[in-house]
Amino acid sequence: MFLVFLIAMIWNTSYANNLQITNVTKVNNATISFKVNWENSWRVSTAPKNHDAVWIFIKRIDCATNQWNHVDLSPSAGNHYADDPLEIYIDGRDGALAAKGVFIRRKTDGVGHIANDSISLNIINMPAGEFDFEVFGIEMVQIPQGAFYLGDGVSGSSFKSGTTNDPYRVTSESIISTTSLSALGFVPVALPANYPKGFKEIYCMKYEITQGQYIGFLNALLYDQALVRTVPPLTGNRFAYTGTWPNYVSTTPHRAMINMMWDDIAAYLDWVALRPMTELEFEKIARGPIYPVGGEYAWGNTSITKVTGTSNDGSPSESASNTAAAGHGIATYSTGGPLGPLRTGFAAKPGTNRVSSGASYYGVMDLSSNALESVVGTTHTASVTAFTARMGDGEISTTPAPGLANVTGWPSYLGGTNRGGAWNTTVNYLSISMRNQPNSLNDGTTKYPNVGGRGVR
Repeated sequence: MFLVFLIAMIWNTSYANNLQITNVTKVNNATISFKVNWENSWRVSTAPKNHDAVWIFIKRIDCATNQWNHVDLSPSAGNHYADDPLEIYIDGRDGALAAKGVFIRRKTDGVGHIANDSISLNIINMPAGEFDFEVFGIEMVQIPQGAFYLGDGVSGSSFKSGTTNDPYRVTSESIISTTSLSALGFVPVALPANYPKGFKEIYCMKYEITQGQYIGFLNALLYDQALVRTVPPLTGNRFAYTGTWPNYVSTTPHRAMINMMWDDIAAYLDWVALRPMTELEFEKIARGPIYPVGGEYAWGNTSITKVTGTSNDGSPSESASNTAAAGHGIATYSTGGPLGPLRTGFAAKPGTNRVSSGASYYGVMDLSSNALESVVGTTHTASVTAFTARMGDGEISTTPAPGLANVTGWPSYLGGTNRGGAWNTTVNYLSISMRNQPNSLNDGTTKYPNVGGRGVR
């Protein structure tokens, strides 16, 4: 028997789509129910032939010890419930014994708002005790299985096919040799079969990790975990929070998270039961199956307007004060604009299309600019060999080495790299195929004011 006091926490990057989790209730000792709402949901059978979803997971806090832990859910979708037009999807990537979360998505084609739909989830493996619970949601986008191209032949250190400057076509998850895939610089090592190459289906966070998400993560850690994962505020770079642990309050929770290093990002992704993406997956998520355009940005062309100022600064509706020229994407970069990140998805407004909203082929936002995307690289042999698609388990390390991702095979900073450009990088770094970032994610100890990221599953 366990006692619960249930708390619904709206904890997501989705101010553009207004994700809300409400009316959280304990139905019985094994069931939690709630209502879910979000705007602009889709599932389409025509290009891009994909859908959005919400990744739902639950945390519990022991009322006796104030320690948070991840909650296991039944690995059988039939043990959960979702109102029409939604369904529960379990990807099976946590194994057969428990699911660390579930996807909520449309079961058939449709476009529009999800309004006040009921969800019930079956909890398993609960210990005895008295607990409080929080239900969390992160907006995701499905990236379908399929072939795609790497490299554009012109961007710095761009991938290429063999000795040519042609793009390389990924057609499976099989081994890729060094004679097949090379680069204009930062040459990749041989990529084994277990290294995720982007061909298989994955789900990607629709938005970058936000400041509110990360601050909420810190508040749910033990003191010694939070001590090593706490990120100093940078009020001059549009990142600030108030209070002390475990009661930090984000000043601008909707903005992209910055001032991080690899260990911060990896720990966060482990805690939410996702994983880092590889740089091959980054190009698939951005470009889709389309043949590359030299120097293209995530919205599919080379036309760009720079953000010069903000409207509704600091609010959930924060956006650029200037508008993009016709046929242009709009992005933050270099000097002369806001000295820090904007709200995630800031360019998406009623009536915008892929280009004017800055969306990728599949509908993922802000892959060009705002914050650097921290991904698993291809040039560090030990990391490439060890990294697989293994997911975070919802828990991070405790004493004597607290606050670290503890997933077997996830690389250290030596195996990481940065993609996609940021608010303070030059414009060429925003292109999909640009790989002129350092071979590793900086020095492994410094938190950088332009480094952020997102997870996949």
